[in-house]
Amino acid sequence: MSQWYCVVAGKQHGPIAEEVLCQWAQQGRVGPGDLVWTEGMAEWVPAGTVAALLTAFPPVAGPPAGLRPNRGGAVLALGILGLLTCFVLGIIAWVMGKSDLREMDAGRMDPSGRGTTQAGKILGMIATILYLAVIAVWLVIVVIAAITAACMSC
Repeated sequence: MSQWYCVVAGKQHGPIAEEVLCQWAQQGRVGPGDLVWTEGMAEWVPAGTVAALLTAFPPVAGPPAGLRPNRGGAVLALGILGLLTCFVLGIIAWVMGKSDLREMDAGRMDPSGRGTTQAGKILGMIATILYLAVIAVWLVIVVIAAITAACMSC
């Protein structure tokens, strides 16, 4: 097996057998962002990008400790449905998106869904504004029709 070198917390270790490096990754002694190198590599790379080490890192499940999970998927779905079906869903997407982005900025919600949340919020805003514009045009048409009908009866 190949011999590896790694840099953890600014300290270089090695040469280390690949099996040992995998054990260190499983134990958390080497993280996906720590740099590793073996003969044949052009430069040092993050351990999380090396195919031989990918399965050694424990899976990451859910949001970081202490953070609420984001609702980016729900906000995006509501924004799309608000645009295509019912504007009320657009209002909900707008409000939820604004609230969730505020929570992410405050550090209380997992920020990994920020882009999805922003997209859903924007779609909700577009749906609401388009619906209000349609209502305004409809009211103008009704008023013009009423005035025209009143003038024709004179």
